[in-house]
Amino acid sequence: MNNIQKAILSGIICNMIIWYELTLFGVLTHIISDVFFSSESDYLSTIKFLGTFAVGFGFRPLGAFIFGYIGDKYGRRKILLTSVILASISSTAIAVIPSFKEIGIFSPILLLLCRITQGMAAGGETSINSAFLIEHSSDKKNLGFLGSMKAFSGALGSLTCFVMIAVCKKFTGENYEIWGWRLPFYFCFIMGIIGFLTRYIMEESLAYKTHDKNKSLSHSPFLELTRDYKKAFMIAIGLGIAQNAIVYSVIMFYNISVKALTLSGIDIKNVVRIIVEITFGASAVLFAILSDKVGRKNVMIPTLVALACAGLPALSLLSYDNHYIVTLTFLLISVPIGASFGIYNSLVCELFPTKVRCTGFSLAHNISAGIFGGLSPSICMWLIEKTETKLAAGIYLTACALISLISVLQIKAKDRKVDW
Repeated sequence: MNNIQKAILSGIICNMIIWYELTLFGVLTHIISDVFFSSESDYLSTIKFLGTFAVGFGFRPLGAFIFGYIGDKYGRRKILLTSVILASISSTAIAVIPSFKEIGIFSPILLLLCRITQGMAAGGETSINSAFLIEHSSDKKNLGFLGSMKAFSGALGSLTCFVMIAVCKKFTGENYEIWGWRLPFYFCFIMGIIGFLTRYIMEESLAYKTHDKNKSLSHSPFLELTRDYKKAFMIAIGLGIAQNAIVYSVIMFYNISVKALTLSGIDIKNVVRIIVEITFGASAVLFAILSDKVGRKNVMIPTLVALACAGLPALSLLSYDNHYIVTLTFLLISVPIGASFGIYNSLVCELFPTKVRCTGFSLAHNISAGIFGGLSPSICMWLIEKTETKLAAGIYLTACALISLISVLQIKAKDRKVDW
């Protein structure tokens, strides 16, 4: 295997861990709420769960700052070895936390600590992993495709999650909701070992090695980012708002609205999620390849227009009693969401030079993911509770899409910085 093939394999496996855990946390919404939180109403229990979900995202920018700074100053490979260890250990730890009935308030506190560690690790892993992979390209003609591996591997991570859940349900039977649900978290440790080993054999990225050899790396990446690349940084934050706000709101509302759906003993709910993940991953790769041929903006603009239109009725349709409407809505909206995630990484990587790329990319992505990805499900629930209409939440999601659309329109040809 050559370096680019090793980089793709390593990037896919390590990013799978992040999305595997994230999907697992979302799919097990009701079980985790019942086990770790005590409340008189399902609504309050769900809000507490979503709060814990949001805290993990809230710590992503801190992880992005720390890991991004070290990645720009001392190398991508070293910091990515650390992030995969933290992500796998903190995810595995959830499997051994006692329930609220056993240790009381310490149960959600320990869960919260795991989510904080996961958030910080994800803050470093998700963006720097993409930059590391993109910077391995020598001809620079396939940056869109390489950037889409993050979304593609995310879909693989989610699919792996559903397979593990199905296997655990099969073998634990009635004990699944008692202790069987913990088993998929143990699998994070195995994935972590594989991810660490595949990354350990990797070389540093071509871009970093080139600039390190030329002594053109930054001594203070964050200060240089805020001084010289403020416009690019703000554009990058804005670009991530739509995809993060919409995807996590849609997934959470699907999981909350469709509690159980079986047909002839088959879990239709998770079958739909599997089809959606395949659609998401395929859309990410195909639209990213298209962006390599016709330009990032030419693909991203119509994608964001589609998200703005779809965001308005999405939550209303996902809350219908008719499962056919819910399923079709979930499937259709996964296409523009996948396209957005597929193009985003290469588009944002190209906004920053190598010397501040990890800091700028990881901070921008995780600020938008931390604020809008983590809080949007709770914001949507709050808006619906206060206004008694799901249209209010739809307006919020459409506004998020329009902010991203305005951001991408600010990018000019001179802003592209592929400097290796």
